[in-house]
Amino acid sequence: MSISIQFQTMAFMSLCGIFMGMGFDTYHVIKGKGRFPLWAVFILDLLFWLSSVGIVFYVLVWVNDGIVRFPIYLGIIIGAWLYFLIGSKVYIRFLLTVLEWSIWVFQISVKFIDFLLIKPIEIIFHFIWIILGFLFTVLAKIGLFIWRIISWPLSPFVPWGRNLWKSIRGKMAGAKEKLKKWFTKENKE
Repeated sequence: MSISIQFQTMAFMSLCGIFMGMGFDTYHVIKGKGRFPLWAVFILDLLFWLSSVGIVFYVLVWVNDGIVRFPIYLGIIIGAWLYFLIGSKVYIRFLLTVLEWSIWVFQISVKFIDFLLIKPIEIIFHFIWIILGFLFTVLAKIGLFIWRIISWPLSPFVPWGRNLWKSIRGKMAGAKEKLKKWFTKENKE
C-alpha cells in the first residue's frame, strides 16, 4: 500500500470517527428526548454500533480494498477525539435547535391541518346534526298532531279495543302452546 493511500485511509478513517461521534451524539440526544424502555435501548445501541461498523467497513473497502491495519483504528480514534474535543458541544446545541424547530413546525402543521381540514368537517357534521335534530323534532310534532287528530274520534272505542287485544293475546298464547305440544308429540314418535 502506497503512502498516499495510507494518508487517504487515515483521512477517511478520521472522518469516519468524526461522523461516528456525530451519530453517537445524535443518538443520545434523541434517546434522551424519547422515553424508550430498556429492551428498546439495548436494541437501539446494538443497531447503532452495528451500523457504525458497517459504514466504517464500507468506507474502508472503498478507500483501500478493506485492508485493516493499526493506523485505521488510530484514525478513527483521532477523528472521534477531535470531534468530542472541538465540535461536540456545538453540534449538540445545533441538534437541539433543529429538533426544537422541527417540533415547532410539526405542531404548527398539525394546528394548520386541524384548522383548515378537521374543524370545518366537524362544523359541517355539527350543522347537519342540528338540521337532522330539528327535522326529527318537526316530524315528531307533526306525527303527534296527526295521531291526536286520528285518535280523538276513535277514543270511545279504545277501552273496547284493549279488551279485544287482551282476548286475542290470550288466545294466541294458548295457540302457541298447543302448536308447541303438537310439534313435540310428532317429534317424539
